[in-house]
Amino acid sequence: MPARESVALVAIPLLLAVIIWLPPWGLLLIVGAAALLAGDELLTMARDHGVACGRMMPLLLLAATLAAAWTGGPARLSLALAATILILPTLQLLAPARPDGALAGAAIALFMVAYIGLTAACLGWLRQWPPNPWGKRLILLFLATIWAGDSGAYYLGKTFGRHKMSPRISPNKTWEGLTGGIVTSFAAAALAKLAFGLDLAWIHTMAIAAILAIAAPVGDLIESALKRDTGVKDSSALLPGHGGFLDRTDSLFYSAPLVLAYLMATGIIR
Repeated sequence: MPARESVALVAIPLLLAVIIWLPPWGLLLIVGAAALLAGDELLTMARDHGVACGRMMPLLLLAATLAAAWTGGPARLSLALAATILILPTLQLLAPARPDGALAGAAIALFMVAYIGLTAACLGWLRQWPPNPWGKRLILLFLATIWAGDSGAYYLGKTFGRHKMSPRISPNKTWEGLTGGIVTSFAAAALAKLAFGLDLAWIHTMAIAAILAIAAPVGDLIESALKRDTGVKDSSALLPGHGGFLDRTDSLFYSAPLVLAYLMATGIIR
């Protein structure tokens, strides 16, 4: 069995078991660990490209940001990000090569904590804020739609792809693959709503599917642009056949704030 399918065969059932059988903190721990690994990969990509950014302090601040967000909501998230904005540039004064590289080092560290911290926090809130069992079913629909869309784009693009979508950023992505991903996203959202018994109107289910069908590929392209700029194909080799944790979380993290915003704007989550 190819490595891509083997990893998915092991990881997906374990994640589903955590979501179904454990309270919200179970998924929050997994999301937090994945966010820290993805953040470390992003910092490593930057350092290997010659950017003098730290490692431990940005990761500690990312962990603190997520802990603040999941224990105190948006107010504490804002305070944690404000502290990060002050702390990381200040630490650049201690860099041996100062002032050379101070701007780039501070910028990449701040971007990592703010981008991954905010988006991962929103993913956790999608599970944490809605009451059970609605929260479990919502996050299952979210994951199923993105995974199906990603798989549809990958396999259909590999089989039928002819027209490059963004050859300079992601040479393997095609318009045929994107179309396949959109179709499978809508189909997966509909099936997930029925299979998981999610009490959500069809118009909202399809709206979430539409958001994810577009946002997930955009999140993937953003990460591809960062990888191309730093000259790497995968963010790491931790997940055989999939790359690294940054590769596997890009679509999930980017999409979460948009779905959360829609649910709050429509009054579904208060």
